[in-house]
Amino acid sequence: MVKFSKELEAQLIPEWKDAFVNYWQLKKHVKKIKLSRNTRQVPPPDLNPDFGRSICDPIRFIAMKVLSTKLFLSSNNNTEIIQVRSKSMEDGSDDEQVLYQTELVQLFSEEDEVRVFFASLDVELNKVNQFYKIKESEFLERGEILNKQLQILLDLKQILSDRRRKPTAAGTLSRSWSSSRRNSDFSESPAELNDNSTEISQTDEVIAALEKNGVNFINSAASRGKTKKGKPKMAMRIDIPATTATRTITAVTSMLWEDLVNNPMKEGPGDFINRKKIQCAEKMIRSAFVELFRGLGLLKTYSSLNMVAFTKILKKFDKVSNQQASASYLKAVKRSHFISSDKVVRLMDEVESMFTKHFANNDRKKAMKFLRPQQQKDSHMVTFFVGLFTGCFVSLFSVYLILAHLSGIFSPSTETAYLETVYPVFSVFALISLHLFLYGCNLFMWKSTRINYNFIFEFAPSTALKYRDAFLICTTFMTSVVGAMIIHLLLRAGGFSPTRVDTIPGILLLIFIALLVCPFDIFYRPTRFCFLRIIRNIICSPFYKVLMVDFFMADQLTSQIPLLRHLESTACYFLAGSFKTHEYATCKNGKLYRQFAYVISFLPYYWRATQITQLLAAFVMFPWSCTITMCKKMV
Repeated sequence: MVKFSKELEAQLIPEWKDAFVNYWQLKKHVKKIKLSRNTRQVPPPDLNPDFGRSICDPIRFIAMKVLSTKLFLSSNNNTEIIQVRSKSMEDGSDDEQVLYQTELVQLFSEEDEVRVFFASLDVELNKVNQFYKIKESEFLERGEILNKQLQILLDLKQILSDRRRKPTAAGTLSRSWSSSRRNSDFSESPAELNDNSTEISQTDEVIAALEKNGVNFINSAASRGKTKKGKPKMAMRIDIPATTATRTITAVTSMLWEDLVNNPMKEGPGDFINRKKIQCAEKMIRSAFVELFRGLGLLKTYSSLNMVAFTKILKKFDKVSNQQASASYLKAVKRSHFISSDKVVRLMDEVESMFTKHFANNDRKKAMKFLRPQQQKDSHMVTFFVGLFTGCFVSLFSVYLILAHLSGIFSPSTETAYLETVYPVFSVFALISLHLFLYGCNLFMWKSTRINYNFIFEFAPSTALKYRDAFLICTTFMTSVVGAMIIHLLLRAGGFSPTRVDTIPGILLLIFIALLVCPFDIFYRPTRFCFLRIIRNIICSPFYKVLMVDFFMADQLTSQIPLLRHLESTACYFLAGSFKTHEYATCKNGKLYRQFAYVISFLPYYWRATQITQLLAAFVMFPWSCTITMCKKMV
């Protein structure tokens, strides 16, 4: 049976670890009470010197023991050991803060240890209660904001559908006036006036829909001037509230609504609202609802785990002290806010119903795939293949060392062509495999220390790479590489044409590149495409938003300069045709090659600098956006 302390450590939320009940500290207090009781307990003296001389003495002793136990239990049932009192304190906000304090009614022989225990228990109860209240209010406020944003989205979608149903009379009018239009800088055709008035009316409809749901504009409709084409002189700006964690969703979606008002990109005649922007807003709000539902689930788990922790520690105290204090204290725990409040459960039901209605077409199974995704269980086949390919790699590498020693390719007396050309190409694969192995070690350590790297890097839990998968990719990679090296040595020793033999590393490289960009769902396609997307974001860092995973990968590239240099020499080796002509000094003696080597060595630091510059600019101009891009932690 697993101890509760280990079960609690396995189930607690890492981000809220300090807010949980300090179960281990309370266990130490219980052990102190037990030790104090054992040291103070003295065996009763033998009052009757003639005890043990009669046959009836054992029966008399058992009767006295049973009678004393009954008297002790009856006295405990009639007397309350503790009283838990609650005090209301105003903390300057609208809600009152309730603090719990335990008073000892019956004196214990271990009075100091017991008082310290219950004082610590009160501190933990007040801490849990206060943290739950804060998180509950944050989630309730976030749910209220999301309801408003969802209502805005529904109103804009309704405006879009209404506009598509109306006939486009403006197009017919513009065609009738096109033949009689005059070339004048100070006159406008009725078609243009009609288009402008239609656009202005649609703008007013969008603004009215936003203002109806609580979006405040800094430039009001009355203060907006019109240009000669009927467009506003001053761009509309949405009033974004002060920076808080719950206001981030409002700030991000407000940027989208503001862009929708100021930059109307028409899809066709009469279409003012861009469907792509509406779809983008819908994805953002859907993701926000999913995160809200998961946060509420975590808060519910937080409440239940703390309740079990209080129950377990009070039972331990009753067992050690031979008192019945758990019933009285558990009544106070059940009356506390983190147990008695049902706002989180009701909000979860509301979020589930709204998500099912608006984002899943009333299909609850489809909604649950987003709200409660099922994590894939670890397969034993992955572990089996990791061991299999590890054994194959060790065996093949031993064979390669024996063949290399017999052929004498590493001896000083032999030619250095192999070491200068083919061996550096194979070393590229070795460096990549080493990087994969170290990444697998990172994943293993992060999981062991309960670091939520999927949340930090924004990976999907269903498709995120696990440490066993990383080790499987690494061992498969190196087994293939060492096998190709053995084949290359055997063909080289067998007298085959060096031109054909030296194409083996190039063929292996092409196979790996084809597997990397393969569009079929084989061999970890989500991970491969995620890697390609990260590399694209790093190379084009000034044009893409900096995410945590891009920042982490760019930092890794700054330490992979030797790998990039080897990739450069490999590309030059095959593109220049050195494997055919066997003129191995073509690349190294070339001026362009040396200049390009400096560029390759400089590029990772340039990408890193552009990312930091972009984050600093975002932090200065939009401080509230750093809660999403994590630029506060990076900077």
